[in-house]
Amino acid sequence: MNKINNTELKRKIFHILIGIIGIFLLIYNLITPFQIFIILIIGIFISLLSLKIKIPLISYFLNHFEREKDMKELPGRAVIFGVAGSLLVLKLFPKNIALASITILIFADPLSHIIGRVFGKTKSFLDNKKNIEGHLSGFIISSLLAMFFVPFCLAIPGALIAMLFESLVIEIQKIKLDDNLIIPLVAGTTMYLIRLII
Repeated sequence: MNKINNTELKRKIFHILIGIIGIFLLIYNLITPFQIFIILIIGIFISLLSLKIKIPLISYFLNHFEREKDMKELPGRAVIFGVAGSLLVLKLFPKNIALASITILIFADPLSHIIGRVFGKTKSFLDNKKNIEGHLSGFIISSLLAMFFVPFCLAIPGALIAMLFESLVIEIQKIKLDDNLIIPLVAGTTMYLIRLII
């Protein structure tokens, strides 16, 4: 059995908890896309400000949940891109597909990382830092949870294609796109296109 880095484990659990809170706020219409946009703008501002000064509560979370590399580039990067990805799917797709896409984002990446690090043995052909067991677990669990919002004929391909894209490194103008942005967009696009065909 492999060990998972303590900071990474805390990051992944935090990712899931924040995501669950967000999905419940969306299900019960306690937050709107406009409010999410405002949160995103404030988050970007706080992130950039955090590069210059220590903000008490924000510094605590960054010190406990942020990767060292991201602390120097864009603190809170994963949260910022996760919020941006969620906002985009809410504006681009019907609510049930958007919620399924956000659910795939919430569970696929963190669970594939945790399960893959602990139980994984077979290296992925898409990314040698990851393994097949992690990809499969992320795909299975996130597709099952996405079925709360969409039928299985949408949830399964949405989660599968999202997990395939999660393994790829996508760069635009030498800027690496964060998988928290890619996963919900790919899942939502896949489910939306399949729904149009069926």
